[in-house]
Amino acid sequence: MEITLEKKNDCEATLSAVATAEEVQEMRKKLLARYGRNARVAGFRPGKAPASVLLKHYGKEIEESVKEQVVDEAQRKMFEENKELKVLNFSDMEVKEADGGVYEVHGNLMLLPTFELPEYEGIEVTEKSTEVSDDEVQEALQKFAESSATREPVERAATAEDTIVMDFKTSVEGKPTAEYCGKPVGFMEGREDYRLSLTDTYMPELNAGLLGAAPGEHRDVTAKLSDNFPITELQGKEIQFACDVKQVLEKRVPEITEELFNGVMPGKSLDEVREEVRKNIKASKQRANEAAKADQITDKLADQLDFPLPDSLVESETEGALQRKLYAAMQTGNFDASKISDSLREEARKEAARSLRVYFALQEIAAKENISVSDYEIMAEVTRMAQRDRESNVKAYIRKLQKQRSLTGIRLGLLTSKVMELLSKKAKVTAASESPGA
Repeated sequence: MEITLEKKNDCEATLSAVATAEEVQEMRKKLLARYGRNARVAGFRPGKAPASVLLKHYGKEIEESVKEQVVDEAQRKMFEENKELKVLNFSDMEVKEADGGVYEVHGNLMLLPTFELPEYEGIEVTEKSTEVSDDEVQEALQKFAESSATREPVERAATAEDTIVMDFKTSVEGKPTAEYCGKPVGFMEGREDYRLSLTDTYMPELNAGLLGAAPGEHRDVTAKLSDNFPITELQGKEIQFACDVKQVLEKRVPEITEELFNGVMPGKSLDEVREEVRKNIKASKQRANEAAKADQITDKLADQLDFPLPDSLVESETEGALQRKLYAAMQTGNFDASKISDSLREEARKEAARSLRVYFALQEIAAKENISVSDYEIMAEVTRMAQRDRESNVKAYIRKLQKQRSLTGIRLGLLTSKVMELLSKKAKVTAASESPGA
């Protein structure tokens, strides 16, 4: 087979190949023999059907397999003749039959451009102290106690720390809200025995209007809804809440005692509980340090990497980075779909390009340091994932991952983790200066 590799630029190339009629016929002959050994054709004993009958029954499948083999052989020979070539992706691989039974292959390649690795040993990073103070331990114990708090009814006016149990109905411009909207609006119509924590921030005007209310009291509260309110008919409208307060619930936080922790640390004294909590906080700080070191290492690598990337790959990664930025904006309440600017997309594009360059650099470091991932390690990770996803049949889970083409991603993820572990061990670590109270 003759192949021709032509580079368009640092990131793209075209592959052309020609398989002679003799080569194609040999592939077809071997495939036909393989089918003949296993095929069951009516009127013939297993393995005894003639070639003409096999071609009649399986001709289409055999020809598809021939084309696949032609492409595989073209790619194999390309790598054999271009050992330094690093291909990220093959696309539009087309096989067609030419005159005389010759098969021609044409396709496009996405290439990883060559680049020089920066110095990756001894990268300077900082890490915070992992020492745990008594105050931190006490704060953790208090948070656990807070999580075990109960709400008890009290006969007094509600404070900002209380929860109110109430019945309420709503109206807009003097009409019941559902009637005003011309459709059911669920919660916004009203509720019975609704619990409202006065520390919630979803509708601060409602909370403020109920502050100081006592059991048995009726209150009418008006709140203005935002212009981005999920129900279009209510956007920017004033809504009236007719509230009948039934109970005021006071938060009761239990004392920090051995009994409080008996469910999670049975049989331990309070001193032993404190020691376990101290160990957990220390381990959490160590994990945070490792994550922070990894971030610093990737940032400093990215600052030293500047090489061209395939536009289509960057564009694909940009979409993911943009979605993450939009999600973060929604979480903070700063999302406005009408104001998504080109600058946000450009920011996402720069982030994607930096991440890709670091990713490729880590693969190069892995090759240089002879770091690899064994099949055993992949199986261990897949088993862990199956347990996480509550999949009892690991073999079926593996087949699902194979269909999704996820195993390569798992291997690369494990490889990247190993490289980051190496870089972290070889990093030059100094203590981070911490501001008072940090």
